[in-house]
Amino acid sequence: PSPSHRRREATRRNLLVRTIDAMATLAAIRPSDSRLGARLKVGGTGGRIARKTVAAGAGQRTTSTRRGPVSIRAHASSSSPSITSAPDGSREADVLNALRNVIDPDFGEDIVNCGFVKDLRVSDAGDVTFTLELTTPACPVKEEFDRLSRQFVTALEWAKSCNVNMTAQPVTNDMPDAVEGLRGVRHIIAVSSCKGGVGKSTTSVNLAYTLRMMGAKVGIFDADVFGPSLPTMTSPEQAVLQMDKETGAITPTEYEGVGIVSFGFAGQGSAIMRGPMVSGLINQMLTTTAWGDLDYLIIDMPPGTGDVQLTICQVLPITAAVVVTTPQKLAFIDVEKGVRMFSKLRVPCVAVVENMSYFDGDDGKRYKPFGEGSGQRICDDYGVPNLFQMPIVPDLSACGDTGRPLVLVDPAGDVAGIYGAVAAKVVQEVAKLQAGPKGSLALDEEGVAGVDGALRVQLADEGGMPFYVRGCDVRRSDKSATADGESKKADFLMDGVTPVPDDIAPVEAHVVGNYAVQISWPDGFSQVATFAQIQALSRLPAGAKVGA
Repeated sequence: PSPSHRRREATRRNLLVRTIDAMATLAAIRPSDSRLGARLKVGGTGGRIARKTVAAGAGQRTTSTRRGPVSIRAHASSSSPSITSAPDGSREADVLNALRNVIDPDFGEDIVNCGFVKDLRVSDAGDVTFTLELTTPACPVKEEFDRLSRQFVTALEWAKSCNVNMTAQPVTNDMPDAVEGLRGVRHIIAVSSCKGGVGKSTTSVNLAYTLRMMGAKVGIFDADVFGPSLPTMTSPEQAVLQMDKETGAITPTEYEGVGIVSFGFAGQGSAIMRGPMVSGLINQMLTTTAWGDLDYLIIDMPPGTGDVQLTICQVLPITAAVVVTTPQKLAFIDVEKGVRMFSKLRVPCVAVVENMSYFDGDDGKRYKPFGEGSGQRICDDYGVPNLFQMPIVPDLSACGDTGRPLVLVDPAGDVAGIYGAVAAKVVQEVAKLQAGPKGSLALDEEGVAGVDGALRVQLADEGGMPFYVRGCDVRRSDKSATADGESKKADFLMDGVTPVPDDIAPVEAHVVGNYAVQISWPDGFSQVATFAQIQALSRLPAGAKVGA
C-alpha cells in the first residue's frame, strides 16, 4: 500500500478506537477494558464467512454453498455480451426463437430481449449449451426459467440435448470508493419501522435467512446500538467481532452462512451514549467491515427518524426499504414518518410487512385482536406495491428468543412460506428498480398545456406518451391529510390558512423507485404522490388557456 493509503487506514483505526473509548467512558466501563482489542479480537480467522475456494484460471473465486435444484453462480468479473439475434435459418436462430417463449414476469419481456441469454453454442450433433445471466442469484423464478428453457429448446426437431448454465450479473453498486468494505455489496435493503416493538428485527433476520436459502449471499447489520437484537436472535459460534490489526477491517461473525455485525458482538451489550457518538460509531462499523461479495446486505434499522437513520441513508446507497408495522393506527402514524423520510432520501419502499395481523382460533374463525388497516393504508396512500400480513404465532417469537430463526427451524411451515413470498418480492422489486423508473414528472417549461403550474407526466403503463395535470391538483390530492383525519388539510398551505393557489408549481420533484414521486413545494411541504394517484387526476388538453 502507498504511504497515503497507510495514513488513511491509520486515521480510520484511530477514529474507531477513540469512538469506542468514548463509549466505554460513558458506559462506566473499567479503563483497562476500554481498548479496542478488549472487544474486537485482533487477527485470526475465526468468525469469517465460510467459503469454498474454486480454481478459476490463473486466479481464484469464492462461492457459497447453494441449496435447491438449480445452482446459480455469482461472479464479479465482466460478463460476455448478450445474444439477441443470429443469422436467419441457423440453428442458433432456432434456439433464440424457442427461448422467446420464456417470459420474465417482472419485466414482461422474453429472456432473449431481457439480455439474459449468453454464450450460446450449438454442436453439429445437436447439443445446445447456453448461459442465462439473471439479475440476482436469488431469482425466485430461476427453476422455472431452467425448466421452460430446456422444454422449448429440446422440442426442436434437431436438438439432442440442452445444457443451461445459471449465473448472476456481476457485482456492481454506487458505493463511494472510500467505502472499501462495501464495494462487493450489490444491494442494501433497509428494514425499518420507526416504532419499537413491532417485530422489525424478527423480520430482518427471517428475511435474511430466507434470501440465503434462495441462493443469495447475505449479510445483516444491526444498527441499533442501544438495544442490539442479533446476539439474542442468532447463535454464532464466534460471538465476538474481530479486527485485522494490519488493515483495521472488522470481520463479520457468521451464523448459518450469513455474515453478521452487531454492537452486541463488540463485547459490551447495549450502549449508553449521546446521538452524535452513536452516528459516528454506526458509520465506522458500517464502513470498516469487510463484508466481501454480498448480493444483499440487510440493515436492521433502529426505531425513529433521527441522526442514526439519516447517517445510514446518507452514507450508504440503499437500494430499497421494507417497512414493518402492526395493525394499530398508532403504529401507522409513526411508520408514515419513516416512509416520508425514505422518500425524501430517494429510497423506494418495496414492501410492507404487517406483524401480529391475526390468529386463527380452534373454532376455525380468524381473529384480529389489534384491529386492521395500518399496513393497507400505507400501501394505498404511498403506493407501496406489496403487503404481507404475518399471523400471531408463538413459535415465531420463541425461535427468536432461542437464537435460531423460525425459517431455519421450520422451513416448510406456513410462516416460512410468507417470508419466502416477502423475499421473492424484494428480489423482484429490486430487479424492476434496475430496469428504471415507471414514470416521470416535470414542470411544463415549454408551456404546452398553456396553464401556469402545469406538470408534464409520462408513465410506462401508458406507453410513455406525455400528458399534463395541474400542479394544484397534485398538491390537493395529498394523502397524508386524509390519514390525519383532516380531509380539507390538503387544500391549504403549510400555514393552515392560505388556500393552495391554482398556479402553484413544485420547487423540485424526483422519482422514488417505481411507484411514486417526491415533490417539494414552495411553502416547504414535502409530498409523496403515487403514479396511480397522479394517473387518476383530471388532465389538461394541450394548448389549454390560462384560467381554463
